Amino acid sequence: MSRDYQYNETKGPVEIGDVQSAIAAGAALGEPRTVPTELPGAGVFTVVPKDYAVKDLESFLPRPRRIQQQVWLYDTDSFISYVKEFMSGSTLIFFDAQQEEFNAAFDYHEIDKPSWCEHQATYKPRRSVEFETWMGVNRKQLTQVEFARFLEENLPDIAEPKSAELLEAALRFEAKKNVTFSSGMRLDNGQIQFQYDEDVRNTPQKGTIELPAQIVLGISVHMNGPAYRIPVRLRWRLQDSKLCFWFEIVRPHKFVEDALSEIRQRIEKETAIPLLVGSTEKE
Repeated sequence: MSRDYQYNETKGPVEIGDVQSAIAAGAALGEPRTVPTELPGAGVFTVVPKDYAVKDLESFLPRPRRIQQQVWLYDTDSFISYVKEFMSGSTLIFFDAQQEEFNAAFDYHEIDKPSWCEHQATYKPRRSVEFETWMGVNRKQLTQVEFARFLEENLPDIAEPKSAELLEAALRFEAKKNVTFSSGMRLDNGQIQFQYDEDVRNTPQKGTIELPAQIVLGISVHMNGPAYRIPVRLRWRLQDSKLCFWFEIVRPHKFVEDALSEIRQRIEKETAIPLLVGSTEKE
């Protein structure tokens, strides 16, 4: 095996390897030279004489050597369409339950064939406005007027009871903000009856207002997703003759889990790619 040397002013002749010899020889020609490679698609490079730097010439090619792209999709249909467009035998889809996120890796590793994993699509289902609105008041105490106005503004989300009945009760609570409430009791029909005293032209009068102990929402968890029947309990407290209310959504996390499960099953069915529970990123 031949050996090459270069002269160093301090150390004298110094042995250099074959690669260094090739670079030195190419640089000595005074013009760039392409470094040959036997690996198909491995890249096109040239050696620039100054500093013997190796420069990547990919930007001068008609197109990139491989897809390098991170895409974020905002609904299930778009994610499925994108996956079906670019999927191959090495494509894998991961589902991160904690982050509520789906990630497709199109150029993933194969056995004995490592890959760059540079083409990926991520889909994080967005919560619907309606679900976020109700979650925003979940277990939050509201004054009598706040409670009535919230019901009035969000009546379209309520599947049970009938909107007209609930609207009537909400309007009465809003109108009776200056009355004195004396008691509240649960009736056999599932309603809560509130008794109040009111001074009408210096004449005391008694009255009652009834509310359901529970309502049922008919809303989607995610944008453009299917609607779910979500039970919500109405809670109240009487303090200093004034009422305060709050909503308790019954186990909201279970509806989120069910909605994500439906999305997962649909992706698996329409792409024919089994989803792996996990993530490509270390936590």
